[in-house]
Amino acid sequence: MQVPFFHSLRFKVVFGSAVLVAINIAVTAWAIYNFARLTRALDTVLGEHYQNIVAAEKMARSISQHEDALSTILSSEITSGKTEFAEAKNEFFQWFQQSNENRTVPDAKTILDNIRSTYDGYLIVTDSLISLAEQNEFKEGKAFYASIVRPFSQRLSDNCFWLIEENQKEMQKVQQQTRTTAEEAGIAVLLASLLAIGLSIATTVQFTKRIIVPAERLTETVHQIGRGRLDLKIDIETNDEVGELSREFNKMTERLRKYEELNIEKILSEKQKSETIVESISDAIIVCDSEMNIQLMNRSAERLLGLAEDQVLGRKAESSITDERLLGVLRHPRGSTELTMPYWEFTMKGRSIYLRPRVSEIPSKYGVRNGVVLILQDVTQFRELDKMKSDFMAAVSHEFRTPLTSVNMSVDILRQKLLGPLTKAQEELLDSSKQDCERLTKLVRELLQLSKLESGKVEMRDDIVDVRKVIESTLQPLYLPFREKGVELRFTVENHAPQLLGDEQQFSWVISNLVTNALRYTDRGGSVVVAAVPDGDSVLIRVEDTGRGISAEHLNSIFDKFVQVKQSADSTPGSVGLGLAIAKEIVELYGGKIWVESELNKGTTFYFRLPAAQVQPA
Repeated sequence: MQVPFFHSLRFKVVFGSAVLVAINIAVTAWAIYNFARLTRALDTVLGEHYQNIVAAEKMARSISQHEDALSTILSSEITSGKTEFAEAKNEFFQWFQQSNENRTVPDAKTILDNIRSTYDGYLIVTDSLISLAEQNEFKEGKAFYASIVRPFSQRLSDNCFWLIEENQKEMQKVQQQTRTTAEEAGIAVLLASLLAIGLSIATTVQFTKRIIVPAERLTETVHQIGRGRLDLKIDIETNDEVGELSREFNKMTERLRKYEELNIEKILSEKQKSETIVESISDAIIVCDSEMNIQLMNRSAERLLGLAEDQVLGRKAESSITDERLLGVLRHPRGSTELTMPYWEFTMKGRSIYLRPRVSEIPSKYGVRNGVVLILQDVTQFRELDKMKSDFMAAVSHEFRTPLTSVNMSVDILRQKLLGPLTKAQEELLDSSKQDCERLTKLVRELLQLSKLESGKVEMRDDIVDVRKVIESTLQPLYLPFREKGVELRFTVENHAPQLLGDEQQFSWVISNLVTNALRYTDRGGSVVVAAVPDGDSVLIRVEDTGRGISAEHLNSIFDKFVQVKQSADSTPGSVGLGLAIAKEIVELYGGKIWVESELNKGTTFYFRLPAAQVQPA
């Protein structure tokens, strides 16, 4: 609906602004008029009377210069005295002419005529005085000056000062007039300003009454409706846009109220459906809000933790859940170290079960976390299958050791020609068999070691290990193959790097495996760097090469068993992709972490962090 212009907010705003603008223009015009009056008065004082006073003072000063010139002439310096007299005469006429042109006082003409007639007589007697001086009658000239010339000079000075005095009196009159004008202008501007302020206040009050007050009432009612008071109505009966908006808002509120009534039942039905789905999921599910209050717990979670949902709903997780692993993930869903474990072991009804944690944050539109969803996926069957596979691999590997040893010894006996000479073809065949035996022996050894690590049969040691020493001893036998391939190998260890707690041989095996892999994939002219630096309560060891790098799709699976990333030209006897898996098991066995960063054709960097030994000072 179109609001008539004279009832609209636009008209009210424009009208109020126009009134304020008109008031400001009137006050400004009145102030300009009064300031113009003051300016004219000041121009009169400074422009006319002041110039006349200056001219009279200059004439008085020129009379003094006349006297000085006559004194010079009577002192026998006739030529210079006459020059000075002529200059003073010209200056007198110049200022006299200016005073005569700018007469502003009533008696100025009489005074100036008197000055002119006196000055004419003064010139006549000074000519007689100069004639006496030119005849060298200086004594008679001085007497003539004292009796005749000096009275003329005194009369001229008195007339000049009379002219100055008259102009000063006139300036005082103008000054009084100016002060009166300024006072009148100040009072007029003050009254106009007070009137403008009064009108502005009246206009503002009317503007507020007609626009601001209805808008505030509308805002307050909208806030209450926004908080769920859909039964409220906006009671504003005006014909402008605010009134129109109020009426439309009332219609919208009524539609929302009806829509809410229609959808409450549907929402409750969907909520019940969602809860039923969650309850039917076999994996344990725990949902907490941003304040760590439990919002949902399905039946699987109830059985796992021995809790009832109706007893813990709305309570703090710390007061209901005692497992620190669960609490750590709920507190820090992104940075919890518990998430690095592939699975968690729980005991339920006297039986061990294995659960894989999966955590998700509930986001909000402002980027703030609204809560956390923790899902514990039951992987007990997969864990048992993996254990069966490991046991099978361990048994097979163990059974392979004895026949492999016999085959290896037989091949060595034949290669040493203890049973007779060999042909070249036989030697090549035995060399190939020896390589196969070494590859199988290494495979069996790595399978047995991995099996022990996964089954927890490896005995953990708590020896104090010096980082520099273990790196030096590990790299010592590797310098020769590096020189043969033309790859540089160097290491750095910071002086304050703390010691480690664990098995020196196992740490050495990890470093050796990483450095050997770096040599394998680094071309001639490249370099491999091993570095160790303190990292809080840990030691961070880095193996960095300038080799071919690893593609992004392989970075997540590089530490899995039997995974190799190599080109068709790469071939290393006994390498079946167990080295990095064993390295990961060793590092995690001692509470550490291993990861890799790489970029194709630029190089690869392996990092592993191990806890430092807490050595008490002596």
